[in-house]
Amino acid sequence: MSGRRGVVLALGFMVAAVGAFVVLDRFGGTDRFADLPGDADVRLRGRFTPAQVTALAGLPQAAAAECVTTLYGVTVYGAAEVLREAAVITAVQSPALRRTTVRQGQYPAGDAQVLVDAQTAQRLGVPVGRRLSLQRDGHSVNATVVGVADRPGDLTNGASAAVLALPAGAVSRLDGGAPCDEVAVQLRRRSEATAFQKAARGVLGRDPGVTYDESLRGHV
Repeated sequence: MSGRRGVVLALGFMVAAVGAFVVLDRFGGTDRFADLPGDADVRLRGRFTPAQVTALAGLPQAAAAECVTTLYGVTVYGAAEVLREAAVITAVQSPALRRTTVRQGQYPAGDAQVLVDAQTAQRLGVPVGRRLSLQRDGHSVNATVVGVADRPGDLTNGASAAVLALPAGAVSRLDGGAPCDEVAVQLRRRSEATAFQKAARGVLGRDPGVTYDESLRGHV
């Protein structure tokens, strides 16, 4: 009997441990940390409507929240040669959430304006003022180059591929109107990370995928 009781107790401890891990993972376990771009504290993954992104930005724990969709496989016309397999990042409006720094010109202020990474601009002689046509899966956006910027270091399209930045509205059109798939959030206080995720669940009606910035270890 004592041996059977020991097995039952051991199984009970295992179940409790698994349950604790599930709760920890749901609210940002140890495998949910990364060095997020800019001053972003939290990254949510899923499918988000514009109204949901606005609601997330309005939560009391959020200093800023914006869609940060990245598109790959974009073809760009208008440079000295056709740019294939380019990446397009979202040119967010909140300075704290920006993934790149402008080195020449200005940051996009409207959907018809675009940034080009400095490496591509120099290699192909793409000046500020050049008109480009971006195409992907049958959808297109025309935009004027208003600035040259640093290349973000967190992309997966190869070191030599072009990187451009468009405002969220233009990114959505280039993606065929698909919902935003990633939201970056800057918190007002790091101690509110878990409270923010619970509030986000209330806005979205579900638990989104969550990644916390490395700086939040010990706060969630």
